[in-house]
Amino acid sequence: MTSSRILVVDDEADISTILSVTLRRAGFEVETAGDGVEAIDQIRRQPPDLVILDVMMPRADGLETLKRIREHAPTAQLPVIMLTAKAQLADKIQGFDRGADDYVAKPFEPSEMLARVQSLLKRTALARLTGPLMGVLGDWFNREGVAQLTRDLEAARDIQQRLQPTVPSALAGLEVGAMLRPSTMVGGDFFDIFPMGERIGVAVGDVSGKGIPAALLMVMVRTLLREIARGLSEPAEVLTKLNTSLCRDMPPSMFVTLVLGVLSPGHVGRIALASGGHPEPILMRAAGAPGPVRVGGMILGVFEETDFEQVEIDLEPGDSLVLLTDGLIEAPESGGKRPGLPRVLDALVRARELTAQRQAEALTADVLERGTAQVHDDMTTFILKRP
Repeated sequence: MTSSRILVVDDEADISTILSVTLRRAGFEVETAGDGVEAIDQIRRQPPDLVILDVMMPRADGLETLKRIREHAPTAQLPVIMLTAKAQLADKIQGFDRGADDYVAKPFEPSEMLARVQSLLKRTALARLTGPLMGVLGDWFNREGVAQLTRDLEAARDIQQRLQPTVPSALAGLEVGAMLRPSTMVGGDFFDIFPMGERIGVAVGDVSGKGIPAALLMVMVRTLLREIARGLSEPAEVLTKLNTSLCRDMPPSMFVTLVLGVLSPGHVGRIALASGGHPEPILMRAAGAPGPVRVGGMILGVFEETDFEQVEIDLEPGDSLVLLTDGLIEAPESGGKRPGLPRVLDALVRARELTAQRQAEALTADVLERGTAQVHDDMTTFILKRP
């Protein structure tokens, strides 16, 4: 992590040296200037993260220098601590009127100055985080406005959770298991189960991006998918029509990946598959190593003239078919390494004898246990197992 840069502006060499040594020992990068003119030149060339500014200096004093800092748009929010031998109330008021963030009188304890610097940098970091939010909310950015935004996000999360279908214990003679773990309060992953005439569709999708935009788009994709699939029976046909609709309505630079399986209740274990740029389904036989099912297709919502392949598999007793999003495959370990698909396959082998739901839970738990504290991407698993 890059250390903060601090500019010390003081014409007294002893004061400048004390401050420089104190701050460098605390891990800061320190530059110095002997007066306001020199300080402005350095700030314009490369703005520091904080300025310690003496009031009484030749050429341009601290108050004039502060005024010029605040009048220049790129440095208007630069945190400034005023430093002076004067401790009169009138002098402090004048400094604060010009935009000073803090005020320290000479003589001072180096430890006090260090504490003031660290505190101001923390406040500034928080302001940088909340600044974009303040810009979007405008006058609405107040305690009640933020509380309302929090309630709205919680409501959005609740709505998204309610959109997830109830996972049945069995579907067309197959065990079913599913897990969805969003990386933020709301996310762009989804799974769904819906009728397709006399057949049953199961889908796992992933909308590009994260958070609110992805969540809103996810609802649109899910709604379109259900409506289009209602009158069709083949997964490739569904993806073709879905892609046409998304190419018309999809926001620029966003896209969707999706894998669709269609079950035939009259043929237990038979599944027709089509994919739109999604991680390949994984077939795990009752014995032997699991591996991907090769089914090609471009991402959805980008290229209107796109063909989608369709393959058909038959699950034998003890076999599992795993549909998942790339959040599980690309999740980093605590050391930063990304083990990828081989680690997912190993976890599935260890869970081979479990039920479909337990397999989904074990796969997600394996990613979380070996990964970092923060989930960087949504993770979804949907498993069909023939008992």
